[in-house]
Amino acid sequence: MGFEQRKFKRAKFEYEILYPTVLFKNDKKTFYDNVKMFTSDISEAGICLISSFYIPTDSFVSFYLRIDDNLPFKVLVKIRWNKLTGGYFTCGGEFIGLRLEEIYKIRKFIDKCTQLENIGHPS
Repeated sequence: MGFEQRKFKRAKFEYEILYPTVLFKNDKKTFYDNVKMFTSDISEAGICLISSFYIPTDSFVSFYLRIDDNLPFKVLVKIRWNKLTGGYFTCGGEFIGLRLEEIYKIRKFIDKCTQLENIGHPS
């Protein structure tokens, strides 16, 4: 068993998600102030979420995402995996249908984070 090589670079990205909507089979539910959802890290292909509620595999989560000082944009994430960790649910998902402009915003953010991490760590 080898290590998993990711196709896209990831960066730590901690952001509170307000009013996420979960779509699963024929159900659609928007969560309000009684729940918590945060991001953990991001790549141009997907995102890791931490939530106070269970999100089933193969469901979709829709929410507004803001990166740096850019205007927020709506994303749709298909949940690929989930696990319970320390009383919270951690799940990984893949972005569905991002526009090229949105991918560039994410890519620019990741490149900036990577450059900051490399300062003081010469190769």
